[in-house]
Amino acid sequence: MLAAENASIGAAVFPYDTWNLPKAALLALQTLKMALICHPCLAPIKKSGDDFCIVDQDFGFHPQISVNKDLMEQLGKGCTGTVESMFNLHTKIGCLGEVTTKLVTTLGFWKDVFSKRKETVQKNSSKNLLGNGEEGVYNEVVSLLGYMDGQDKDKIALRIAHIAETKLAIVVTLLLEKLQQDEKNRVDIYCVLEKVLRQDTEGLERRLLSKIITLASNHMRETQAVTDELKVAASNTLVTLARCYFNEVMYELQCCLKPLELPEEFTFITLGNLSSAYALKCIPFVGMTLNVMSSMLQLAKDSRMKQALCGVLEKFSRAVNVYFSNWEKCPFPRMGEAQFCDKILPFYCHVTSNWLTCKELELKQVIIKALGPMMSLLLHKEEQQDQIFEQISWLLEQYKEDIDAFHVTKSLSQLLEVSGAYKIPLPKGKFQAICSALHHQICSQAKQLSMENHVELFYCILLLAHSSPDDLIAFLHSQLKIENETVRVASLNLLRAIVSADMPETRVKKFLIVKAVKSTLNDQSTKVRNAVLHFIRRLLSSGSVENCAAWDMVAYVFNEFSVSTSKLQKTNLSTQDAQEESAIQTMCIDILQCLDTSVSGMTQVLWPRLLEYVVPAQYTGTLKPLCRCLRELAEKKQQEGEEAACLDYTKLPTPQGLLARLLVVASSPYEREGHGCDALQLLKTLHQNIHAAVGETWTVKIPSLLQYIEGNTENSLDHAQWERILLQFLRTSLEMIDDSAWTSQLSLALNQQMAGYATPSKEKSFLYKALGTSLAVCQDLVHVKSQIQKFLKTTDYMEAPERQGIISILAFSAESHLDLTLNTLQEFGAAMNKVKISGFIGRLKDYHHGKRGKTRSTLMLTYSSVAVHAPKDQLFSRVEADITGNILHHYRTSCQVLGISVANKDMYLKLTLIQSATEISCAILETKDSQAFEFSYKLELLGHMLDFIQKEPLDSLASPVRYKAILAIGHLSKLKPSLTLEENRDLLDQCLKSLFPLPPLEQMKEEGETAKDALHIQLLYEWSLEALGELMKILLEEAPTPDWFQEMFHLLETWFSSGKEWERERALQASIQLLTAYQETVNSTTQENFDQFGSLIGLLAPYSCDSLATSRQWVADCISCLLHIQGQSMNLGSAEEELRCLREALTASDSEALFQASSKMAKVVSEYFPSEQATDFIEAILDGMLSTSPTCATAAGLWMKTILKECGNTMLDEVPDILGIIYIRMPTVQQGSLRQFLVEAVSILAHHHLEAVISSLLSKCLPMDSDTTELWRSLGGDSLFTTQVLQILTDKIKNPTSQEGSINSETETDRQLAAAEPLTATCAIFEVVSALQSSKAVQELLPELFAVLLQQVSRTLGQEMPLPKMSSRRRLFRKGQQLCVGDPCRLSIEALESVLFKGVNERLVRTLRNQRTWVLLENPETHHEGVCLLVSVLLRSELITPEIIQSLLPWLNSPTENWRVTSTAFFAQLMSDPMLREKKFLKSVLHILEAKAHDMNSIVRQMAVRGLGNLVYGAPDKVKKHKKLLLDVLIRASNDTSKSEVIGESMKALAKVLKELNEKDIGSSFRDLTTQIRTYFDNEDDTLRSLAFVLFGVLARSAKSKWKAYFADQVRQSWVTLLLHLQDPSPKVSMECRATFHLCAPFLGRKRLQAVINEHLGGTAELKPEELQVDICRHLAKENAELQENLYKSTITYFHSSWEEIRAAAAKLVGIILEHTDTQHMKWLDMENLLISLQVLQKDPSLTVQLVAAQVTSDI
Repeated sequence: MLAAENASIGAAVFPYDTWNLPKAALLALQTLKMALICHPCLAPIKKSGDDFCIVDQDFGFHPQISVNKDLMEQLGKGCTGTVESMFNLHTKIGCLGEVTTKLVTTLGFWKDVFSKRKETVQKNSSKNLLGNGEEGVYNEVVSLLGYMDGQDKDKIALRIAHIAETKLAIVVTLLLEKLQQDEKNRVDIYCVLEKVLRQDTEGLERRLLSKIITLASNHMRETQAVTDELKVAASNTLVTLARCYFNEVMYELQCCLKPLELPEEFTFITLGNLSSAYALKCIPFVGMTLNVMSSMLQLAKDSRMKQALCGVLEKFSRAVNVYFSNWEKCPFPRMGEAQFCDKILPFYCHVTSNWLTCKELELKQVIIKALGPMMSLLLHKEEQQDQIFEQISWLLEQYKEDIDAFHVTKSLSQLLEVSGAYKIPLPKGKFQAICSALHHQICSQAKQLSMENHVELFYCILLLAHSSPDDLIAFLHSQLKIENETVRVASLNLLRAIVSADMPETRVKKFLIVKAVKSTLNDQSTKVRNAVLHFIRRLLSSGSVENCAAWDMVAYVFNEFSVSTSKLQKTNLSTQDAQEESAIQTMCIDILQCLDTSVSGMTQVLWPRLLEYVVPAQYTGTLKPLCRCLRELAEKKQQEGEEAACLDYTKLPTPQGLLARLLVVASSPYEREGHGCDALQLLKTLHQNIHAAVGETWTVKIPSLLQYIEGNTENSLDHAQWERILLQFLRTSLEMIDDSAWTSQLSLALNQQMAGYATPSKEKSFLYKALGTSLAVCQDLVHVKSQIQKFLKTTDYMEAPERQGIISILAFSAESHLDLTLNTLQEFGAAMNKVKISGFIGRLKDYHHGKRGKTRSTLMLTYSSVAVHAPKDQLFSRVEADITGNILHHYRTSCQVLGISVANKDMYLKLTLIQSATEISCAILETKDSQAFEFSYKLELLGHMLDFIQKEPLDSLASPVRYKAILAIGHLSKLKPSLTLEENRDLLDQCLKSLFPLPPLEQMKEEGETAKDALHIQLLYEWSLEALGELMKILLEEAPTPDWFQEMFHLLETWFSSGKEWERERALQASIQLLTAYQETVNSTTQENFDQFGSLIGLLAPYSCDSLATSRQWVADCISCLLHIQGQSMNLGSAEEELRCLREALTASDSEALFQASSKMAKVVSEYFPSEQATDFIEAILDGMLSTSPTCATAAGLWMKTILKECGNTMLDEVPDILGIIYIRMPTVQQGSLRQFLVEAVSILAHHHLEAVISSLLSKCLPMDSDTTELWRSLGGDSLFTTQVLQILTDKIKNPTSQEGSINSETETDRQLAAAEPLTATCAIFEVVSALQSSKAVQELLPELFAVLLQQVSRTLGQEMPLPKMSSRRRLFRKGQQLCVGDPCRLSIEALESVLFKGVNERLVRTLRNQRTWVLLENPETHHEGVCLLVSVLLRSELITPEIIQSLLPWLNSPTENWRVTSTAFFAQLMSDPMLREKKFLKSVLHILEAKAHDMNSIVRQMAVRGLGNLVYGAPDKVKKHKKLLLDVLIRASNDTSKSEVIGESMKALAKVLKELNEKDIGSSFRDLTTQIRTYFDNEDDTLRSLAFVLFGVLARSAKSKWKAYFADQVRQSWVTLLLHLQDPSPKVSMECRATFHLCAPFLGRKRLQAVINEHLGGTAELKPEELQVDICRHLAKENAELQENLYKSTITYFHSSWEEIRAAAAKLVGIILEHTDTQHMKWLDMENLLISLQVLQKDPSLTVQLVAAQVTSDI
């Protein structure tokens, strides 16, 4: 009741919002509440009373009470106080009542001060408070909150929190607004607010602080329309806010607690979370909180409320336990355990009495979580301990329930922590119960242990070990005796954990622990073994191993390693078992590696017993850590003194055994993580124990050995060299010992250890060599011989490692005992020959598979190895007879069956002889006088080697015979006597033919059955090519001359053109080998000029783009080497580095990248390219272009272009030869892209030497072939010098070098054959212009080009092609081809056409082509018409320039007819254009044309007449001025009887001229002209008839007065002719006749007749001649008999016309006349004569005429 009363008082003191109070005032207020409710001295305080203070619900106070001014000043300044300072203040005043009075007074003061401010602030909204720079922040936060529905909520929250670092008030204000407005996103907004509050919020305004607390508290306690998620968010926000404002938040929560009234569930949850987060800060509030909560226990009926209450109890209890351990950190006076126990006990009693029997698992789990902290708290009170211990049983029973066992374990651990920390012993029964329960939990497989429960269980065990170690160890020992794997493993793990903890209580109990563990050492379970090993590792790494039987544990480790090794060697082991045994092995090694010899007692445990495990082979895997431990132990013992370091050899390995073992281990220094170094270091440390004589030597030698190992890696170490170093170390050591007996014992020790190593292995191989070395040093020859004989007899010759072993032993023995060794070998061989094998089958088996064959092969190799190791000064005397002779003897014997030699198909035997030959050769060459020694067996051995190579299959690579034989040939070649160059050439050729045709490497690898086979084939392939390279180097060294080098390269060159890419690749690889050899031999010694540079570059360069990347890189290497050879006297500088980069670029798969890299490489080479070798290069590169793949051919072209571009300026003298080479190759290069390279090469040369290139191309014969054409086009395709090219060619036409084209000389031959050079130049112009990309050059030269080409057209008109002159070289490539016959004029026309096409436009050329201008030009008969058409089109395009006119004027008077014809036609057409008049050329041209009208050439006359007529168009106003000249010339021309074309042209001209003249201007010429024209009406020439009718019509228009009567008479004489020619066979004549008849009708003088004629001839309707004739006859019959008579008589005359149409028309007309005339009035009719004429017509050749005549006769 007292607590409730005090709580109500506290609640009365704090009813108001404190958001605007300063910190000091708030502190005072909180202190007051704590004092009122909690402090025991406040029991007498009541709600109101005069003795202390007056407190009411309005937070008022009595006005008479005075205020302590000092306190007011202190609080008013905003001072910061603490709870402790408030209690101190209480102590000073002495009466808490006064404190209360002062505090209440102060609070009242602050309430009045800030009330007005609160009202003012509330009037303004949050946005109105924003400054100018803060509105942007406000908007950004609003914008961010708008995206909270998306997936980036965390990023948005972090961004807002970042903004709040500088703009806290704005952000918080806005978030609070959103919390009130946005109900949907409140949870997300709380999360944002929580992140903001995690920052430093010390400066948060009080109004905002109060608002946050109020809003969150309301949401947390809301009972309706609020989700748990929102409550959790609000609760978390309050907890986060408490980090800086704990008292304010706690105050709010305390306000929510009211006696006898259950708060909302989340009030308890938040209180619990607050106490978890801020345990020490909560302590002052625990008591008053529990006081209030105690009144709520009976009210809690709901499960969730019970859970909430239990949560508070759990976390408050934990906080109190934290306080007990850290009370000194609190600022307030210490509070006793009893105070808290008394507060918590009622709750504990209530929970255990009423709630433990609940059925809800979730509630029970929460109760268990709460019980642990409460029980551990109550355990502090002695009178409650028995009650607590009794509850343990219930707690343990919960392991059987279906709940999370972790919480049970956690509660136990909390209880055990207090029990151990405060020395509170557990009852014996409870201890055992706990141990059993915990152990059962660890062992139980019923359900999976969670990791946290597992950790907590072990923690409980450690707590038990801390409190009762003996009892716990005894318990675990009893568990280990149970033969259950799981129980044992769990118990071992627990013991390991106890040892790991290294607690003082258990440290002295290690012996008991080890004793317990030893009871499991015989358990073969993998898991138990693993657990024991884990325990041992922990034990040996602990602080001390004294008095705990640690050696037994160490021995167990070695034993387990050995057991696992044995098991792993079994083939029937399952994968899982193998993995488990491997893990055990790894664990054993790990334990040994972790052995710390500095641990107390470790030295006594390990030394010297660890030495027992050095020699046995089964412990090899442990040698690295073993050697390290032994070295450390030995060093310690040596520091203690010599006696301590001495060893008892009765139980340990002998010194010889240790030396043998450690030396063999050192032979493979990087095996098993590098145990070789450790072995050597141990050997150095144990030198005193091995032998006293080696101490100083090993002190110096072994560090150098270690340094050698450390300076290499496993991959870089030369293992053979390392073995030689170790063997020399052994030999030196044995020589220092100088004790045959000791050395003999060493050899025996080595022999004894041989069985401990795998066969084959590097260690065993070294052991054989070490054994041979020990025998070599041993001076006991009897022992040595006996050992050699023993090994020769006991060796299993069917096993390759053993064969190699005996070879090593005897070889190394021979280093000191050559005679003894050779004699023993001789004896053994002789004894073997005496052994007989019976039966043919037995001998055959022995030959193929028997021991005897293997033995002989071994003896052969032994002899050669002895030669290698023999003292050099003794070799020559024994090498032939005693060594080589015996080798060949054994070889021949091995190739015999029953004494008969058979073909050797035994690969091993071949390899044996090859190796023997190689070793003997090397042995001889290593002697000083090798070049003076004539080896008599050289040719025989070479013959065997070549025979082996030739018999190797070319479709596979399965044996090493090929490459080893090549190596042997190389070594034998060095020996005397030397071979001839021809013999060496054949020898190298045979080797190439045995290697290059092999299938591709990948294909051969695929033939292998396994990956190992594939790898073996690859190695054989690589070794074979390396052997070939070595052979070429040796052969070149034997004859270091450029000629021999060239000969060798020719052998390789034949393989470059192979269609198989792998053969090319091998040839290229061999090329770099040969070039490197040349550089190192010939080039380095002779220093001569390298004349093959250009040809070799040309040969190799195309393959820089080969289909194989390896081939491309070989080419790069070759080119780099060639550059070094060529530039040996120059500094290559950056070229070498650039080539290296380009070599890498050649690995690209993209062809464009390859071409780019290849071109760059060519540019690098060009800097060092000798121009005098240009032709060699071009010839070689073009050969490569013809014989390689498309990409290689492209690369060849790129190289050619690059070299010519970069070096072409120095190649003037080589231009003709280069062009000749290109020209010769062009017929064989047909692919477009490759031909392009050739033409581009010519173009590049032209850039440097244009005149030389053009002159060379012009020398090619005509007709121009396609190759020459393409070359000319290449020049046209380059715009840089097109103008220059065209100008040069124009000059060649104008001024040919020979007189055959001169205009002043014209012989019969000249007329028949065109001049070659101008014609070639003309054809060249055509090709150049056709290839132009731009018309600029042609436009610049158009006047000159047009004149020159027109002149050339005229010159070649009617000529034939010049006689061809083909070179013999060209003929070779043109065999079987015939030159086509060309037309020089046509070629010239094509050139002219192309110039116009390019210089003007396509439309103009199309117009000319449509008008058949070029066809006309080409024909001598129509050439003039073509010229006219050409000029007319050019005039329309305004392309005729004064320059062209000026150029053509001289042609008019040329003695060459063609030129006169062309020029006259040109000016004839030009007369039709005003240009002549405008340019002042009219008068002179007019007079020239007048003169040309009398020219001997009819075409010239014709064109002159046309030109005069065209004056009408060009200068119509000048016609009358020159009328007399025109009429005289034209009328005279119309009488030209020699050429109808002249007559026709004159009529055309007259028709045009007469139209411009009147009757007066014509004058008397009218009569002559009319008479002359009528004579052509019946001319056979259709054109003349047509023109005559046209001209007659023109005269009809001109006849006005003076000549009208005359012309009428002429019409009457001609009208019948006109009538009949309306049916002229020529439609054109008929049409012109119709027009003229229509014009002449008025001159007949009969209006009706004129009307009849006009009716039929007028308009455009189709003419019907018969109807016209009928109408005319009707009219004449009625009105004009005279004309009718004239008509009849004139018609009869046409019965004899040459045209059948006219004859038929005349017959019809006669019939019509007779039909429409009364025969009685036709006195002029001679009927008889008519009938006779008709009878004649009836026999006319024309059927039509016959029918018409018959019809007329019938009508008559």
